[in-house]
Amino acid sequence: MLWVERTRDDKNRIRRELLVDQIRFITADAVVAPNEAARKVYIIHEADHMNEQAQNALLKSLEEPPGHACFILCTESVEALLVTIRSRCVRVDDERLPGENDGSVMKDFAQQFEQLTAAGEAAPLMEFCMMRAKLDQDEAAGFFDRVKADLCEMLCGRLENPGLTREKIWKLVALMDKAEEYLRYNVGPRQVLGALAAEILR
Repeated sequence: MLWVERTRDDKNRIRRELLVDQIRFITADAVVAPNEAARKVYIIHEADHMNEQAQNALLKSLEEPPGHACFILCTESVEALLVTIRSRCVRVDDERLPGENDGSVMKDFAQQFEQLTAAGEAAPLMEFCMMRAKLDQDEAAGFFDRVKADLCEMLCGRLENPGLTREKIWKLVALMDKAEEYLRYNVGPRQVLGALAAEILR
């Protein structure tokens, strides 16, 4: 998985735009088959900050992506993307509701995550994690804690298992512990969720 975001200039200020060279790098990298994972995932943060040249550089890869490559464009302004880019993407809106850190919502999130993990399909799982990237530290900690509690209940036979093997469950418990540890060291939820999805798909 590769994050693409605006870089900093020589005065340590965030650049106004995503550079065309950054896009050319990932499109060149995408044609090379992955060594370990089944897929390569490229997440372009603030995709609306790509200028027209950068968007055109991405267009060919969106038209005919390699079978092992997945491009996720995150933006708060879809209209800032060229029509040709928008027409080649599937739009998924992040419609977070007030009180999303409510226990019932976290329960739903945990169940969705467990089902997607059991299915083992890269794109839906990565999409789910990226949609949760706006959780704050406390919400993310609550999510990881809820998943871990569910996994323990599955091991004890008190909760329906969506199809996870015992080996997979133990691996997920260890990953939840690692995710919570990252949060304690102030790693952002977005980075933790991205790393979590990548680890699960190994």
